[in-house]
Parts: sequence; C-alpha cells; structure tokens
Amino acid sequence: MKTATIERSIELTNATSLATVTAPTVRQSGPTDTTTRKTAVLVGLCFLAATFTFAIGNALIRSYFSSANPRDALIAGVFLLGCCGLSVAANGAAMRRVLSPHTPIRSRAYLVLRVAECLTLLAVGVYFLASHAQWNAYVLAVYAVSGAAGFVLSSALLSSRIVPRNLSMLGVIGYPVFLAGSILAMFNVIDITHGAGMLALVPGGLFELILPIWLFTKGFTTHLLEAR
Repeated sequence: MKTATIERSIELTNATSLATVTAPTVRQSGPTDTTTRKTAVLVGLCFLAATFTFAIGNALIRSYFSSANPRDALIAGVFLLGCCGLSVAANGAAMRRVLSPHTPIRSRAYLVLRVAECLTLLAVGVYFLASHAQWNAYVLAVYAVSGAAGFVLSSALLSSRIVPRNLSMLGVIGYPVFLAGSILAMFNVIDITHGAGMLALVPGGLFELILPIWLFTKGFTTHLLEAR
C-alpha cells in the first residue's frame, strides 16, 4: 500500500514538472523593438521636417513682402508653414504613445501644445492669404508655443530616461532660454531674429538637431519602455 502511494506521488510530481516546462510563457504586453524603432524614426523625421519647412516657409514669406516677389512665393511659404504644423502635431501624437507609460500628464500636455502650435501656424497662414499684410512678429507667437512644448518634452525625456541624460538636459536648459527670449522679444526688449538675440535660439536648436540624429542611429532605450 505504501509503495503504491509513493509511486502515485512520483507520477504526480513528474506530471507537474512536465506541465511547468511545457506551459507557454506569458509576456507582458508592451511596445516591441520594431514598433519603438519606427516611432523613433518617425519622431526624428517630424523634428527635421518641422525645422526645415518652417525655415524655408518663413524665408519665402519674408521675401514676398521685402522684395515684391510674385504671389506664388507667399502661397508656397504658407503651404510650408502648414506642413510644419502637421509635422509638429504628428510629433506630439507619436511621442504621447512613448511617454504615456512614464509621464502620462506631460505626454498629454506635449500633445496639446503641439496641436496648439499646429493651429497657430495654420491661423498665420490664413491671415497672410486673406490680408496680404506683413506681420514679422508672428514668429514670436510660434516660438513661444514651441518653446513651451520643447520644455515639456525634454523634462519628460529626462524623467523617463529613454534618451541620454545629457541630451535631455540640453533641452531642459535650452528651451527656457528660448521661451524667455521669445517673451522678451514680444515686448521689444531684444530681437531674436537678428544679431546677438539669436543666441537664445541656439540651445533649443541644437537639441532639435541632435535628438533626431540620436533617434535615427540609436532609437529610444527600449528595455526601459518594456519594463513599464
């Protein structure tokens, strides 16, 4: 009787061990490396697209008013401002998915600010097409919203640690300088479009140039994303 009991216990133990070995491992749901990599590339492209479309669009609009260029220059400039707006809105939407597990409030705030920047650019474009009046100070309104969005993003990146700390700190320091310069320029204290005042644009500009390069080559720190 005792032998039968021992044999039965051995059989149950072996069955339990076999079930443990053969049971499928359940993984926590989260972004895959491929998805995260694509998001990093998308964010980098959005940053570069916004930078270049705004720079070229602004130059075309200025040239239209300063040298009596054909109306096509104004239309092209407004079109590029619209492309810039769509790029920053797409940037905010893409980053929200990445930042939500780490900083949910700031991820939403970043999206809201980028959408506000997009609407500002579209409103500026409508103004130029409807009035054909010169308004150089419009860049200050765009810079103010962009500076606020950049600070929220860089502080969220610093907290989440999904990019190097030094890169995040460049934005954390650079964007308040950028934002302060934009506000001072609104009150004609400095001019950030010419001369020494343009130094206020340098740290934030470097951040928006280095970050896409990093995202293209290294991407986000995926093991931190999957651990959350």
